[in-house]
Amino acid sequence: MDALRRRNPFKYSSEPSESHDTYILDEQEQSELIDNIKSLNAASNNQNRIALQITLALSFLLHIIYISSDYNSPLVVIFPPAGRPESPLYLSPVLTLLAIILHANAALLARSRDLVLAKRRITPLPYSVAFGLSTVSPAISVLSGKMWQTTAWWCTAAFLTWIVRASNKWIVQEQQSISELERMKYISAGA
Repeated sequence: MDALRRRNPFKYSSEPSESHDTYILDEQEQSELIDNIKSLNAASNNQNRIALQITLALSFLLHIIYISSDYNSPLVVIFPPAGRPESPLYLSPVLTLLAIILHANAALLARSRDLVLAKRRITPLPYSVAFGLSTVSPAISVLSGKMWQTTAWWCTAAFLTWIVRASNKWIVQEQQSISELERMKYISAGA
């Protein structure tokens, strides 16, 4: 009978409760936690950069195959057109070389370190210039009235440049978050 009539007093949320005890990290535990987050972030960034490099290499290889073929979009093989096959895009060899250069630029942008050849640092084009150059081919394709498969093929350089830019932006944001976490470290004497 006593258990049924037990009184449970009201507690404000600011009052510490027994079930929600907070654990305070000391300085060493904070440093270990931040170092662990840094190492996980570095491993993740390394894996992302490798995946980007592989994607860029495969697309680069497709463009090399394209330049040595009959200049038909590889997407036509996957998604055959309903009508007659169309002629290749005007200036296809030149536009393919531009796409290859943009792929190489995107590979430089995806690297974590600068590339040095013959004691000279290779500086990639800024994103704005790369995006501007990568819109030339799709614009020519749209203005020429080509099929969507051809236009989509010519958008690959712009798409990959955007992916590299987005991933580099995420990497920078993660590094800023970690440095902000380091600034939030507190001193817990006696914890």
